[in-house]
Amino acid sequence: MSGHSERGRQQEAQDFLDLLRAQARAEQGTTDRPPGARAAVRDLTERILRDSFNAEQGKDPRIRAQVEHEAARNLRSQDDVFAEMFAGMQDHIERTARDRIQGDGLDLAALRPLISHLRTGQLNAVSMRVPGRFGAHLVLVEDQMPLFASKLSKAVAWAVPHGPGDAEGMVGLQWSLPAAVERIETVPEVAERFTDIVVAYAVTGRVGNAGHHLLPPGLFNFAGMLRDSLEYFVVGHEYAHIISGHLDSAVRRRGVLPVEEAEVLAYSWRQEFDADLLGMVLSLNAGVEQDNRDLWVGFLGISLFFDALDVMDRAVALLQTGDEHARQLGSHPPSDLRKQCLRAFLPRMADADRVRMALELADIQGQIIRELWARTRPALLDLHRRGVPTAQTWRTIPKETGDPGAVPTAST
Repeated sequence: MSGHSERGRQQEAQDFLDLLRAQARAEQGTTDRPPGARAAVRDLTERILRDSFNAEQGKDPRIRAQVEHEAARNLRSQDDVFAEMFAGMQDHIERTARDRIQGDGLDLAALRPLISHLRTGQLNAVSMRVPGRFGAHLVLVEDQMPLFASKLSKAVAWAVPHGPGDAEGMVGLQWSLPAAVERIETVPEVAERFTDIVVAYAVTGRVGNAGHHLLPPGLFNFAGMLRDSLEYFVVGHEYAHIISGHLDSAVRRRGVLPVEEAEVLAYSWRQEFDADLLGMVLSLNAGVEQDNRDLWVGFLGISLFFDALDVMDRAVALLQTGDEHARQLGSHPPSDLRKQCLRAFLPRMADADRVRMALELADIQGQIIRELWARTRPALLDLHRRGVPTAQTWRTIPKETGDPGAVPTAST
């Protein structure tokens, strides 16, 4: 009977997702890109190598393999790429949850959501109950978020000073704020790359309109770990909402998704903070235990998510109103408060030296992003003055003040 119910939940969730996608495509006039054939991957690989590398670099098998991997990802359909990515993350998160969460009557299999993508007009994910008899759950990630996370991670990695590569292509990252600021000031391409990504996303709603930004193999590996850590947290956060029973008490809202009649859930500040804490526990432990990823890298990815959310809140608000503090993408507490809560909780998860390292590097990364934002802001303000609108897919609300009393303390 349980197997029948599980199949029923998944089918109901898939049917509802197909309906939402069909309605969204009709309203937005968009289609998914078809999968690329092997010849297309080869052609794109050669074009990127020709445009972005010299002849000697193009012969390097490590660089060629990196470029070919990126070309293949760019030419696959979103459904193929996302299904593979989310399936692995979902499996790892669930293993971690089974090992760490105890509760009377808690059936993780029955709570298992279908995780997929849709043009939501927000940067994070939205959760919902699926209409039907089986009580299915659906988690919808903004379909540009994984590509945005990938490009942004590369931009941030490029801003971190680094030494020469070793025999395996790794680089020695130099975590020094003065050195990072000096690099940003003396290498203009670093800020230009960041600006290109943010402006393209804010104006067109698609990150693919920003240029290809390739990195040396060592930096590429670090950027990939940042991206994965960010995405793990997004999945872990939504799982936390479902496991904690937030879907039963959250306010239902229409008009959040591109499909007006579809209802999504608006969580209280307290629910968001609680989901952040449990989501961090799930995602950091899944990264350490399943992917052998250091705790500091996982925490950098989580911090990058909140910094990215803050940057895009500001970018879209600036284009829409001329005031970067006027509006935000969807309902959520301020990113700084959310980061503060997670920083206060982190000492419960590791020894003092590992926690100190994670917090210090997150501070430097946050300052790097603030430096890059300061150089991006004038470009967006100029576009606002010239009347350039944001993409129609963005859905913003007035900046929320919320209830500061809902912020948990370190003793909570």
